[in-house]
Amino acid sequence: MDTIIPHIVNRRSIRSYTSKKVSPSDITKILMAANWAPSGNNLQPWRFSVVMNDEQLLEKLALLTVYHSWVQTAPCLIAVFLDKKVIDPNIHGIYLKHVQAIGAAIQNMLLAAHELGLGTCWIGEILKKEEQVKELVGTTDDLELMAVISVGYPNKTTTSRRRDILESIVSWL
Repeated sequence: MDTIIPHIVNRRSIRSYTSKKVSPSDITKILMAANWAPSGNNLQPWRFSVVMNDEQLLEKLALLTVYHSWVQTAPCLIAVFLDKKVIDPNIHGIYLKHVQAIGAAIQNMLLAAHELGLGTCWIGEILKKEEQVKELVGTTDDLELMAVISVGYPNKTTTSRRRDILESIVSWL
């Protein structure tokens, strides 16, 4: 399997980073990958706030999660938002479609970062502190926090057990 789709199979969530800064050009590549994710009617409902040059702001964001001990080691955090202005509230199910598009954009970000030799972690627990995150990064009310992604150079090699793929998750009919 590793030879078929190595960047998918070998990507891991990284929870320890070196102090080496991430280049703005690499972050731009990661965001370009996000922007190529599929989205309903090509509405591209994602918006991003990149925090990488303000150490005090990075620390304040890290303190909003129970994982602050390792989040604070990341030299870059990217807050990912859903732009609610693109949603038509009169169409049933439309919200979920846009949330799924955000998930695809985030996955593209994680895979692009891995390709660039960077480590990432998708932080969802921070969603319960949405208002504080929005205040710190200065967003408007039409943006809904979907995740924060930590980005940096892995401090060590991370391994995890292989997943039992087919038998436990697929039903062949």
